[in-house]
Amino acid sequence: MIADSQTLDRLFGEARHLAPEYRLRLVQRIIQTLVTSMPAQEPQPLRFGEFGGDEATMSTWEDFTLAQWQPSNEELDGP
Repeated sequence: MIADSQTLDRLFGEARHLAPEYRLRLVQRIIQTLVTSMPAQEPQPLRFGEFGGDEATMSTWEDFTLAQWQPSNEELDGP
């Protein structure tokens, strides 16, 4: 661990001598090694009832309608 700390201190000291734009490039390249680029996936919205089991216990459209927040004018106007 001490060797890693010493190496890190040495690299930091050398990086301080770089111009700001090169320091930013260095940071960018380090970040690129840490973050793996994931291929963009198309969003796949859930379908109603997709994970349902027993149909008798599944939510109905009426359940969703009742659960929706339907604010009054006073709630929309605020204090």
